[in-house]
Amino acid sequence: MSLINFSAVDLGQLPASDLLAPVQFDTLYNELKQALAAACPDLGEPLPSDPLAKLMEVFAYRELLLRQQINEGAQQVLLAKATSSELDYLGNRFLVTREVDESDARFRERIRLALEGFSTAGPIGAYCFHAFKALPQVKDVFVESPEFALLQVEPPLSELVPAQTKLLHCTHAARLQDAAPGDVAITVLTDSGNGIPSQDEITAITDYLFQEEIRPLTDRPRILAAEVKEFTLHAKLYLYPGPDEQKVKTLVEQSVKQWLQAHHKLNHDIRMSGLYGALHQTGVQRVELVSPTEDIINAPWQAAYCTKVEVEIAGRDI
Repeated sequence: MSLINFSAVDLGQLPASDLLAPVQFDTLYNELKQALAAACPDLGEPLPSDPLAKLMEVFAYRELLLRQQINEGAQQVLLAKATSSELDYLGNRFLVTREVDESDARFRERIRLALEGFSTAGPIGAYCFHAFKALPQVKDVFVESPEFALLQVEPPLSELVPAQTKLLHCTHAARLQDAAPGDVAITVLTDSGNGIPSQDEITAITDYLFQEEIRPLTDRPRILAAEVKEFTLHAKLYLYPGPDEQKVKTLVEQSVKQWLQAHHKLNHDIRMSGLYGALHQTGVQRVELVSPTEDIINAPWQAAYCTKVEVEIAGRDI
């Protein structure tokens, strides 16, 4: 299970939740007029130039601002929408503190996994949470364990096996050398370069996870570096008549780099359809993708990293 993929819900894409239903200025103003008419029936409807009408306009506008302020304040107590210091307060509820220079998005993901971190039984979510906390550079995590089966030994070899002894053979090594029962394979992707962690980073995560208050007594966490498939992107763009070439090129480069960054994660495939979607921005009539030429499919412990983005304006097409 990947840390980033632990939940399919992207908190940043959730719609804003309004505590108070949004109301138009005219609606508030008319409600004030009705309240005034009910309280003072003999007063009549004030003319737009009357001071009383101006006063009601001020009241309606102030209520509009107050409602907006209440709604914005309500959003700051939601994990999906809280930012800055308000997000720090939410993290404090779950005993999670922000690392130095940690972004709101990364901190929000750690808060979401905080309850998993309270477990001492070694679930996947707990290892994801603690690995993420161990090092600020950790971007994604995949956790699995090797699998073993009972080895049936037939005579006469069975006579050589001591009594009450069970023999196991490994059916799934989880990329570990000399896998043993109790091993936990934790694959780590970082946000530095292509994402492969250095040996110092692997050591730091290992030391953190081996703390007595974190590691279950029967577990042995073993940190593995993610397998990264490097590739280059070369695209030729054909534009509609009219748009400024440099502006279109800049827009496309920003779009495709953002898409590539979002998919620099474990178990995220680089699909041709996704690249074409990122390249087809306003002003682009068609795209020829020179590289890559096929989908890049990743296993749960693999990620893809683009080493170079080359966007070329090849001409205009009607």
